[in-house]
Amino acid sequence: MDSLIAASARALAAGDVLGALKRVALRDDPPALALRGIAMAQLGEHPRARELLRRAARSQQ
Repeated sequence: MDSLIAASARALAAGDVLGALKRVALRDDPPALALRGIAMAQLGEHPRARELLRRAARSQQ
């Protein structure tokens, strides 16, 4: 696992949503998209979260 992905996941687990987003904001690989989607859902941006999670799932295949 990439160190930025791991750091972002740790930030999400600790409740630091903005810190997690900062670490993966410009990345488009599936793990980063999924983490961004989770972070956006925690911020209440559900349509954007759904879009990011769908992109992550499609990219994974």
